[in-house]
Amino acid sequence: MLTLPSLLRRLLHSRRSSGHHGPPGDAGFVDVRQLVEQLSHEQLLQSADQYFAGMNPASEQCRKPFSNPVDAVHLTRHLGLVLEAADLFRQARVLDFGCATGWLTMDLAQMGCEAIGVDISPAAIRLAQAGKTERGAAAAKVQFLVYDGHRLPLPDASVDRIICFDAFHHVRDQRATIFEFARVLKEGGRVACMEPGPHHSKTPQSQAEMARFKVIENDVSMVDIARHAADAGLDRPQMVVQFQRPFVVDVDEFNAWDAQGVSLGFGARMWRTLDAQLTDGQCFYMLKGQPERDSRRADGLAAQLTLRSARRVSRAGAAQIEIEVQARNTGNRHWIVAAMPGQVNLGVHLLSDQGRMIDHDHARLRLPHGPVAPGQEVLIRGTVPLPAVERYRLQLDLVAEEVSWFGSLQGSSSLEVAGECLSLD
Repeated sequence: MLTLPSLLRRLLHSRRSSGHHGPPGDAGFVDVRQLVEQLSHEQLLQSADQYFAGMNPASEQCRKPFSNPVDAVHLTRHLGLVLEAADLFRQARVLDFGCATGWLTMDLAQMGCEAIGVDISPAAIRLAQAGKTERGAAAAKVQFLVYDGHRLPLPDASVDRIICFDAFHHVRDQRATIFEFARVLKEGGRVACMEPGPHHSKTPQSQAEMARFKVIENDVSMVDIARHAADAGLDRPQMVVQFQRPFVVDVDEFNAWDAQGVSLGFGARMWRTLDAQLTDGQCFYMLKGQPERDSRRADGLAAQLTLRSARRVSRAGAAQIEIEVQARNTGNRHWIVAAMPGQVNLGVHLLSDQGRMIDHDHARLRLPHGPVAPGQEVLIRGTVPLPAVERYRLQLDLVAEEVSWFGSLQGSSSLEVAGECLSLD
C-alpha cells in the first residue's frame, strides 16, 4: 500500500529530477553574472536611477502595496510573511533596505517604529521624500538616505531590525551586503527578507528587465545566503514557509476534513502545491546573537497576581484606595519598567457591581524596580482614586503599555476587588 509519506517522497523526487534546467540557447539570453561583470558600479547605479527618474508620486510604484488589484494580492501576502519574520516592536529602529519610493518605510513608521529607508537611487529617494507629506505626522520623522552601494550610511550596531522586501536580488555583491547588515545590526537584532528564488534571473520578466533597463535581477540561493551569513557572524537563516498561492476547494470537501480528516489524495495535492511554490518567494530571517526577550512583545508574557491588601484611606483630605499586590513573573520575558512601549505597570479597571466596564484606565501603579526577570517577584504598592460611584469593583491586571494586557494572554488572570469588601484605615 502506498502511504502518504512514500507518495510525498515520490512526488518530490519526480519534481526534483524534472525541475529547472540551465539557460535556454536563445542568443538574446541575459546571463546575470556576465551582466554584473560587464557593467561598472557607476553604470549599475545610473541604470537604477534612470528606472525611477520617469516616475512621479502618482505612479504605481509610489502606491504600493495597493497599487493595482493584481499586485496587491501578492504584495500583501508576501508583506505579511516578512513582517512575521521581522518580529517588530514599537520604537524599534528599523532599516528598510532598498526602500525604492519608501512606501514600506512609511508603513513601518505608521506601526510605531523608528524607520530609515535607504536606496541607491537618488530619484527614488526624492520620490520617497515627496510622499512623506501625504502620510501625515507618523511619517514626519522617517529618514530617507542615499546608499552608495558599498557602505550603508549608518553607524555600527545602530538598528534593531533590517527589512529587505524584494530588494536583495538587485544587489551587486550579496556577500558584502550581508556583511554590511551584520555591521549595522545591534546585538540581538535580525534581518528579515522576502526574495525570489534560485532561478529568478532566468524568468521571462527578469530577462526583459535586464535587457531593457540593465538592472540586476539576480538569483537568491539559500545555500549561498547561509554561507555568507556564517562568515558575517550571523546565525543560520530560518525559513518562513507557507503557500505562496492558495487553492480553492469545494465546501463539502472542506467540511469533510473535520469529520474524516484530510484524504491521501488531497494531502498529495497539498504537497504538490507547496512543493511547486517553495522558491517562488523565499522568506527568511537571520539573527545577530540572541535576541532580548522583554515585554515589548506579548508572546511569553504571563504573571501570577496575589492581593496582599486593599483598603480605603485618606491622604491630604482626599479619599483613596491603598493597594498592595504581589506579582510573580511566570512567563519567559523580562518586564521593562522604564517609560517606553512595553513598560509593565499594574493597571486598574473600574467596573460596576454587575461587571460592566465604567473606566478601562481608572489608574496605574508603577513597579518599584526592574527589569523583572522570569521567576522573580515584585511587591507593588500605591494608591488609586476612590470611585465616585457607590457600588463598584476594581479589576487589577498587569499591562505592557502599548503591547497587551496580561489578563488577555494565556497563563495570566486578573484580580477583582469588590468596593464593599475594602477595609477601612
